[in-house]
Amino acid sequence: MKYINKIFPFLEKEFSESIINKVSLNFFKSLEKFPSFPIEISRFDRHLEDSKFLKFSPIIVVVSILLFFSFSDHPLSYMGTLVLLLGTISFYIGTLINIPKFKKIKKSYFWPLLIIFSVIFLLSIVQIEAFGFYVKLSLLPLLLIGITERDNKDFFVSLLVINLVILSNGFWALSFPYIFISLIYLFLAYNGRAITYLEDNTYNLIFILLSLGTIFYLLDLVIAGGIPLLDVQARNSLDPTFTMMAHLFPMGAILLISYVGLTKKYTYKKARSISIFFTLLSLLLMALLGYRTQVIFVLFGALVSGAIVGIWKKSELFVMGGAAVLSLVALTIIRDVLLGVNLSLFESLITRISLTTDVMDILSNMGGLFGITNGAIHIATHPYLARLMPGVAYSPRRMIAVLVGERSVSVTSTIFGPLTIDFGVLGVISFMAFLGFFLSNLYKMSNKTNGERKILLVGLYSMVLSYTMIGIETGILDLEVILLFIISLCYLLFITNRKII
Repeated sequence: MKYINKIFPFLEKEFSESIINKVSLNFFKSLEKFPSFPIEISRFDRHLEDSKFLKFSPIIVVVSILLFFSFSDHPLSYMGTLVLLLGTISFYIGTLINIPKFKKIKKSYFWPLLIIFSVIFLLSIVQIEAFGFYVKLSLLPLLLIGITERDNKDFFVSLLVINLVILSNGFWALSFPYIFISLIYLFLAYNGRAITYLEDNTYNLIFILLSLGTIFYLLDLVIAGGIPLLDVQARNSLDPTFTMMAHLFPMGAILLISYVGLTKKYTYKKARSISIFFTLLSLLLMALLGYRTQVIFVLFGALVSGAIVGIWKKSELFVMGGAAVLSLVALTIIRDVLLGVNLSLFESLITRISLTTDVMDILSNMGGLFGITNGAIHIATHPYLARLMPGVAYSPRRMIAVLVGERSVSVTSTIFGPLTIDFGVLGVISFMAFLGFFLSNLYKMSNKTNGERKILLVGLYSMVLSYTMIGIETGILDLEVILLFIISLCYLLFITNRKII
């Protein structure tokens, strides 16, 4: 780490003189020429001032889960009902927990903990047919090692290298938990020079996201050979990697809303016009790709980000929400017509939700208490890791389809389905409690923080909450979504409790 810190001033100087930084500065100067948006709707603002719903706290996830399942006209089994109730309650309990202040353990405990961890780790390799049990058992001494007073960077670097070798040999489920925890520790142990620079130069991050998103979007359309929304064949020809990279554009747009709303460089009305323009542009680009999930992401992310920084009036949130619903209805109708779906909009909605909850119900009964796939569904979000699996390299939703007996399509299974088949009921309880804890603390931190740091926090919270809302139906099974969650978690831990390491 100390060698990185020595060269970082040089890298800062080089980047500040680079063409990327110069073009980025010119881009944001051009935004200052945007006209002011004169229209405001504030008729009901005084009645909505104390509305908790319009503050977009994580509790909206609980309401949305219950609302989503209420649209299904198929009853759940006992196990499916148990998963729904325990998962939802666990999420709510997680929102009540603040980040704890850990006390470091004395250095003398390092070697006993290392011996215990090493024995369990070796058992997970020797007893490969039952590795999942030993991996879970080893996490406790591993986490305790992380909070000893000793500087443990050497241990976690060694653990990271060993498990990268194990991963390269195909044992992804065994190595991934150790790789993840090692990276988290090393990130938290870093002194933060790069993070501070990023906070002070958020405009560069926004420009890079918008630029990369635009470049890969255009390349994706060239490869597809048409407009995916209007051409089914073009949609099937989209490159998954380029499509994922194209999603950087709406991420940059949501972060831009946070930036123009919080920085003092733009007047209130000018910030509104910039936000509206990039929201509409993002909506158009994502709609033409034919993916409704990204349209929902843009709509909800822009609403949340703009609401937190004060760009939108309370009354306008209802107007924009109504416009969002109408846009989704129109997009759904266009897509159904092109695909030849002979169902009304309401029937299509009920059928899709019922199918999704049915799949979740089947997976709940298959997964039981501990799960049966040991993380395979979530690991398959990465194409390389999916190819390490025996047999056909499926995507997560294709794997779920095969598990429930459907081999020709991909299916969604709600936020609970992938968790219960991978980790069982206990995994649902643990993950949902952690998700509630994570979202709640990210929300609290974004509200109480000021300055440049608040720009990133508001943007990250808006995006994470949006993807969580989408994940209620689809599950959190996309690589860019998981990476966003990991980056947001690392950033939250870094700025709140880094000193415990």
